Amino acid sequence: SLLRRKDTPTTIKPRLEQIAMECSDQIDRFNLIFEAAQLATAPVSLEQIQLKEVLLQSIERWQEQSQQRQIAIDIDIPPGLPAIISNSHLLQQVLNGLVDRLTRGLPAGSHILIKVSAAGEHLKLQFQSQFEDGMLSGESPILRAVGQWLMLQPETGTLSLSLPITKTLFQAIGGKFTVRLHPTSAEYDGEILTIFLPIDRS
Repeated sequence: SLLRRKDTPTTIKPRLEQIAMECSDQIDRFNLIFEAAQLATAPVSLEQIQLKEVLLQSIERWQEQSQQRQIAIDIDIPPGLPAIISNSHLLQQVLNGLVDRLTRGLPAGSHILIKVSAAGEHLKLQFQSQFEDGMLSGESPILRAVGQWLMLQPETGTLSLSLPITKTLFQAIGGKFTVRLHPTSAEYDGEILTIFLPIDRS
């Protein structure tokens, strides 16, 4: 409401915009939790979709999130990608959740590369997060389990889906999800999140 007012001072608008984004992110997190709960009662409908369209619908939001947290984000989408079989609505929600988790868990100055490539009968979508050269490597962000479904990041109070539930969501939309640390360092230096989505061969 304050953002819509014409007499709102311009000096406080950036802070109001940040609050509005945080509220929107929180709503999306709970929507994703609801979607995960729905899997027990309602199967997910799959269809032919274009992965590039799903990514382009979200990239502006991801860049805004990363800029606020002083994290660089780049996306590499090659031309001529084949269609995949998935659920565009749920896929977009899960990807938004992954980017939110990444940007909150990395220190300022980090970098995220989003890359799409072909991998046999699948398209491989990777989120590679890494500290900048010269930054101190450390421990992975502390996450505490809240039951079997949720993880809590104590420093921010942010709730996210647990890894097993996230994998279940990707399985429901026809994909596969893996997480591994960068192999170049013995200490925590970011993660590589990989999603495999089946190409439509019909």
